[in-house]
Amino acid sequence: MEPTTSGPLNLLQDWFLADPMRGLAALACVIALATTPIAFALLGRTEYLHTRRGRVYRKPEWWSVVCGMALVMGVPGIILVLLVKSQYFDEDRYAFDPNRTWSVADQGRQFRNAQELADAAQQEYERLQNERRLISDGIKALDQAMITLRSAVAVAPPTAEAMPEVLERLATIRKAVGVDAPQQLLDETAPPIEIARSGAPSFPYPFMMPPGVDWGGMTSGAPAAAEPPGPGLSPAEREAELAQVPDEQRSLAALLPLTNLPEGWAIGDSGGRSLESFNAGNLYEKIDGRAESFVQYDVVGMAYTFYHPEGNPANEVQLYIFEMDSPLKALGKYGTEKPEEAESLQLGSAGYASGASVFFHAKSYYVQVVPTSESDEFRDFALTIARRISNEVLPGSAPEPKPEGETALASAEAEEMADTDAASSAAEAADPTALFALLPDGPGRTNEQYLAQDAFGYAFLSDVFMASYGENDLTWQAFIRPYASPERAQEIFELYRADAESFDATITEVETEVADAMFVAENFGLIEVIFRKGNAVGGLNDSTDLDAARAFIDRFAGSLPETVPHFDEGE
Repeated sequence: MEPTTSGPLNLLQDWFLADPMRGLAALACVIALATTPIAFALLGRTEYLHTRRGRVYRKPEWWSVVCGMALVMGVPGIILVLLVKSQYFDEDRYAFDPNRTWSVADQGRQFRNAQELADAAQQEYERLQNERRLISDGIKALDQAMITLRSAVAVAPPTAEAMPEVLERLATIRKAVGVDAPQQLLDETAPPIEIARSGAPSFPYPFMMPPGVDWGGMTSGAPAAAEPPGPGLSPAEREAELAQVPDEQRSLAALLPLTNLPEGWAIGDSGGRSLESFNAGNLYEKIDGRAESFVQYDVVGMAYTFYHPEGNPANEVQLYIFEMDSPLKALGKYGTEKPEEAESLQLGSAGYASGASVFFHAKSYYVQVVPTSESDEFRDFALTIARRISNEVLPGSAPEPKPEGETALASAEAEEMADTDAASSAAEAADPTALFALLPDGPGRTNEQYLAQDAFGYAFLSDVFMASYGENDLTWQAFIRPYASPERAQEIFELYRADAESFDATITEVETEVADAMFVAENFGLIEVIFRKGNAVGGLNDSTDLDAARAFIDRFAGSLPETVPHFDEGE
């Protein structure tokens, strides 16, 4: 037999025959690397980026084509490198057996010589000594604090009752860190003397009395203990919680219902506290993954707490109160999360229910009450909490439901309706949702939306109020955007027309008496009718019938006042 030559072609042939599947994969990667530049060169000379309306995609620049080609070629390149690297990979190098215990020799293999091993051992020893020293110093500091606490238990019977067990556990910790002589002055394991919880208190530890306290006077004629507080925190406890909140979020945190909860409910423990507060900078710590969507709507802060049935923390009701920079931003964030088919609720400026969860916005606040159970008990509690916050922000905005079977007098009904109308008027005066009323009624008006930015793909068009319409087979959208002045509205109107022209739309100027300026833009069979009247820009898009679009816009623009309320505070 003739000896096999060792030329490059023979080596490749042997490599391919040793594992045909691997060889085919490598060949595919080589073909992909070779043909990708050719494909990009051919595609670069074709018109393949036409879109439905011509608003989003444009012909890419040369540098973006090069970057895209490099990214595409990177995939087969990486696969090819891994295929080659696999020929030299030690399969046992990173093998891990969970049932195998590392020997001293195994652990020592990471060091190049005995000196490195000795240095590492010395560093580990010093680290352990430092940690033990820190623990010992901490125990000694705890001893000093316990002296004060043991003096105070004389006037706190429940604390005195729990003190023996605390000292017993502390003694175990002291022994573990090498601090001998447990801190105790008598046999703390003996059964404690019964401490009366009402009437004259009796103290089993007279040696703990603070200096100067009259023992006899305290054990005779002492007042009875105060009644335990109701569900939730006491007013003093609530003030203590709010005192720990940063000044910027304190007024927001004060909206959290912490006192006088419904019977059978308790506030959850959030790291030893009853509430949490966050600002725009650290909001991700609580709602990581969703924080950026709130930052886009200029969130100022968020306050959080949760509740659960007494003695049953398995399920809970979570409460989030977000404060936005303005009522406009609160409305915007609320609108982005509201489903189209949601059960409307009379809460704040607008609210809805989704399962057992309740959502609403009022002024600059966006509130979410989210139970982890769909039961009626949790749903009713969520509504109760939501109504309480709604009435705190907008008094009278969330009336309590009437009990079943109750018949109110006509005068009482009239008074309640008057209060509700007054509250609604007050809310409307301060709420941007009033602009939805400027959009025409019908036909088929649905899906009211507030678009905070980049409305219809235009970077210059933001804070837009819109709704969807439909009649027979026709569908379209109508919108309105008021500005601080007619000059600013005219500037946006001209930007809209210029941008439509840049996408090769056919522009037709319209002479009309119902608006100051109007044009029709047609592109890819879709029609837009845009107008300016006074300080407002409005219009219609995505229609396919010019006559129906003109009739709708004439009615829309003709119904608008000469000056539309706006929310551009900075202008």
